[in-house]
Amino acid sequence: MARISTYAVDTLDANDKLLGTDQGGATKNFKINSSTSSSPGSDNSGSITNYIVEADSRALAFLFHNATYGGKGSMQPGTINVTGTATTKAFSAVTTLKVSKFPHATAIQSNPNTAVDILGEYVTQRIKWSDINNPNIYGIYECTAFVQDGSTDFYDMGLTYISGNGNFMAGNNSSTTPDIYLLELFGTDKDFTYNRNNNGGANSTWSIQHNLNKYPSVTITTNAGEQVQANISHTNKNNLTITFSGSVSGYAYLN
Repeated sequence: MARISTYAVDTLDANDKLLGTDQGGATKNFKINSSTSSSPGSDNSGSITNYIVEADSRALAFLFHNATYGGKGSMQPGTINVTGTATTKAFSAVTTLKVSKFPHATAIQSNPNTAVDILGEYVTQRIKWSDINNPNIYGIYECTAFVQDGSTDFYDMGLTYISGNGNFMAGNNSSTTPDIYLLELFGTDKDFTYNRNNNGGANSTWSIQHNLNKYPSVTITTNAGEQVQANISHTNKNNLTITFSGSVSGYAYLN
């Protein structure tokens, strides 16, 4: 066989074929847009799909489970759903989403890796769930919780709806091809403004519960708009204390 470098460079289209080996060890030609899968429950593993995703490094993809998908009535690894069987659910109506601990990309592997730790990082953050094939189908939420459902491989993600367009759907009106949804962080970094005038007035110590889930930078101003310095002590990621040499009233801006 000639060296690969001697062949002309070509671009792929849906009718091109690739030479490869199937799971049984047989050498076959695979068509770019074809599926060798005989069952819809096998997720069309014979097809080759290329997704180019512009996303946060913590973004993860999941299938929206369809109870009729491949005859599998229960949720499968790598899937999400609201009730476990819903085929359509408006983004605005979702308050709890059941999420597999295995993202779709790892769920189809023989030894899947979990994403529990990184999924837990979304709590208190503003997030976006969107159809990977249509970015205009999306829901934006505040993630309020991520709790394991008993001893199962699924977690309940608490959500407060902010805005969006469309629905979670199983297969985009088709029972055989579940849609893939992308989970990622959305929006700018959180901030918090503390008004001492509404919290006891002038004092030498300000105890602030900001719930930003981080150690924020702090800018302090008096009621006259003058910036002042003080000692800042972070108790944890959600609380801090500001200590002045004398009684002060004004504002603290955390970001």
